[in-house]
Amino acid sequence: MRTATPPLGRISKGVCILLLALAAHLPMAAQAVERRAVELPFLKANPGLREQLKTFIVLNWFAMDRIAKEQGLMNAFTVMDTGTDEGPWNVVVSVTYMDERGYDGIAEAFEKIRRAHPPVRVEGKGLRDLGSIVDSKRVFENPAHAAR
Repeated sequence: MRTATPPLGRISKGVCILLLALAAHLPMAAQAVERRAVELPFLKANPGLREQLKTFIVLNWFAMDRIAKEQGLMNAFTVMDTGTDEGPWNVVVSVTYMDERGYDGIAEAFEKIRRAHPPVRVEGKGLRDLGSIVDSKRVFENPAHAAR
């Protein structure tokens, strides 16, 4: 005996209605995966100049980053260090952007901020005198997965 199979159109419409009803009850974070790029430049301070390098970053990079954050171009930024002059790097900066494009998504707007920022030297020294960028990584965070 053959069982009657419902027309495919009715099944498809029913499945669509069910999925739409379920989606309406999910939190927004579950409906759209939001990713933010976090750029991590790793720096090596010249011997004995780790604190001065961090001061340079705050007075220059973060002065511009504060403006970018006020303009909604980035979310957060911080500088950290290893507490020693040893190793291939000893200072890392973390910059969290508003979306997964990272700096690429704000480059044009940020260049306007950079052009308006007069470089600030620390004890007469610029970046090249204090250290150098030795590596850079981009990672992604998903705010829906962050600890609350």
